[in-house]
Amino acid sequence: MQRGDGTREKSNSFAWTALRLCLTALFVALAVKAVRWEKMAEAVRHTSFVIVFTAALVYAGLQCLSATRWWSIARASGMLLRWREAVAAFYTGMFFNLFLPGLVGGDAVRAWLAARKTNHSFANSLGIVYADRTVGFIAMLLVGTWGAATLHLTHRQLVWQPLLLGALFAIGVTAALVGAALTFSHLWKGDWGERLARFANGIIAFLLRPSSGLQVFGLSLTYHLLLTTNLLLLGRAVGIEQPFSAFAVVVAVATVIGSLPITLHGLGVRELASVKLWGVLQVAPEQAMLWALLWRVMTWLVSLPSGLVYAFWADKTMWRDLSNLAKQEVQLLRIKGSNGEPVQKATDPFTIPKDQRVETAIATLEQLLEETEDETIRQALQQRLDQLRSQRRRAND
Repeated sequence: MQRGDGTREKSNSFAWTALRLCLTALFVALAVKAVRWEKMAEAVRHTSFVIVFTAALVYAGLQCLSATRWWSIARASGMLLRWREAVAAFYTGMFFNLFLPGLVGGDAVRAWLAARKTNHSFANSLGIVYADRTVGFIAMLLVGTWGAATLHLTHRQLVWQPLLLGALFAIGVTAALVGAALTFSHLWKGDWGERLARFANGIIAFLLRPSSGLQVFGLSLTYHLLLTTNLLLLGRAVGIEQPFSAFAVVVAVATVIGSLPITLHGLGVRELASVKLWGVLQVAPEQAMLWALLWRVMTWLVSLPSGLVYAFWADKTMWRDLSNLAKQEVQLLRIKGSNGEPVQKATDPFTIPKDQRVETAIATLEQLLEETEDETIRQALQQRLDQLRSQRRRAND
């Protein structure tokens, strides 16, 4: 029975992968068909690749700003992630985004790395990453809506429908998700109920601190204004002479459409959407396609080397963490006494470094919180846990 279930799961996984590959090929074909390649070649000859390379460097720097936004949310939510670790995990997530459906598939990888590096709950870490994506999405939609209103494009179906869909998802679906998670966490006692509560708390915790919420939104708005400016420069490199507001609309709407988990990394979907959107603004399909392709190439130039970050940071530290864990376990194993009977090895807790004792205490209290239902005990455990986290934060700073 188990073998049959495993075979069925593999078959379903293969079917979904094959379907996504077929859809990717279909949308790439549609995007290719949308342009005349002899005119595309002419557009390439007139492109300034110095500007393209400069835009890629600027884009790499902007990702550090985006990682800082996520790091700020994590800190406000009680996850003591170091900034350099946040940047490394963010770039690793960008690398995995290239191979997963839509444009946000690597977020789960980012959440897992952050949880492992901080001994944090994965459910809470996933909620924090979701909050980061949602805040960034809302800022992008605001910039895009402003651009659409400035150009009087809000009546165009290709423009207002994706913006409305994005707003409903970012605000409506998120509110419903948080409400459902909190409701089920109260009704569904046990580990899964606790995980749901932690996930919901990860989404909304930073909002409980107004100063943190304003800071995070300010970073999001700054990032998307700078990103749009960078893509405007990319547009100038291919000859698109449109105002900033036009790029704000196209970037926002094309990103919403490309985020749909239809193809791998939105390949073909975002390009086709860009051609259609620029067509509304009387931009030639060849220029629009070249701009969209250079946008993707710029993303790849930054994301592909991020695999090295995973290889030399995430993967390396994972094996180091496992090695340290194995050493700690060895100290606690039972050893054979002189009479051949197993005895417990005495270990002086004060020979263990203080930071390790604090980490062990935090992990223990988090486990007790998951297993304890008495509210009074939970409050006492939570108070002590907050004290230890503050102590760890001061030590890291």
